[in-house]
Amino acid sequence: MMHARQLAALTPAPLPLRGRGAIPRAPADAYALAAPEGGEGRFAGLPGVWHADDPALAATAAECAPTGFAGLDAELPGGGWPHGQLVELLYDDPGIGELSLLAPALAAQAQAGRACVWILPCESGPDNLLQQALPYPPALAEAGIDPSCSIFVRPAVAREAWWAVEQSLRAAHLGALIGWLPSSGAQADFRALRRLHLLAQRHHALVFAIRPSRCAGTPSPAVLRLQLACSSGPQSRLLAVKILKRRGRPLIDPVALQVHPDRWNRSAASLAMAAAPASSAVRPWRLTAALAGC
Repeated sequence: MMHARQLAALTPAPLPLRGRGAIPRAPADAYALAAPEGGEGRFAGLPGVWHADDPALAATAAECAPTGFAGLDAELPGGGWPHGQLVELLYDDPGIGELSLLAPALAAQAQAGRACVWILPCESGPDNLLQQALPYPPALAEAGIDPSCSIFVRPAVAREAWWAVEQSLRAAHLGALIGWLPSSGAQADFRALRRLHLLAQRHHALVFAIRPSRCAGTPSPAVLRLQLACSSGPQSRLLAVKILKRRGRPLIDPVALQVHPDRWNRSAASLAMAAAPASSAVRPWRLTAALAGC
């Protein structure tokens, strides 16, 4: 009977692996790349490296347009509204400043000669309450948005609303789309929003989907989700923007913004009186011709 030492002496030593099957050893200094240097590390200054703790450096596939509000730009990945991506705005109280929040970015698109399509709420549906805060052409013109480059679509039913949004996103010269989207169910809404998100990635447009706050707990493919509420400041009414979803670390506290000029600081009742819809609304089946003529 052979002992363990004798058996180990007769066993040949393993040959070193060569060729494709070999697993090369990393040099000792290769692990030094991840070592902290000055509290940051040698990867900190490299371009294209995503830093999860810095929303301004969070990687986004598309360029971003400034929102016009420095406090909000500092918290959004890329420093503004993402082009070619779906953005959701969730709120329950119309007229709190949701359109004023979008006005600077929409004015930049209008000045560039790109069309802005407004998909108004359906004429019949549970979300008719939102019709009291529709875009007002004189207010759009004062904000720098040329009404001649704005197309207003008033769908009758939810199917026409989704169809109008899809047709608008297929237009290559679209600058921005703002749609009050109907809600039916969590699964159906996710599939429809996923389809819109894929269409939005084809072009360089800004896409905003306006939905009620009850949709905040449902899944969504949007890269950015904001919940809006009215926050009363010491001297003026502020808009509280809570970021529900963004690329990067979450934000717990909402961002308070002064979206109205001081002379616009009026009560909500007076704001609602001036919120009449555009008279020249385009029907969904005429949307393609209207887009081509803008």
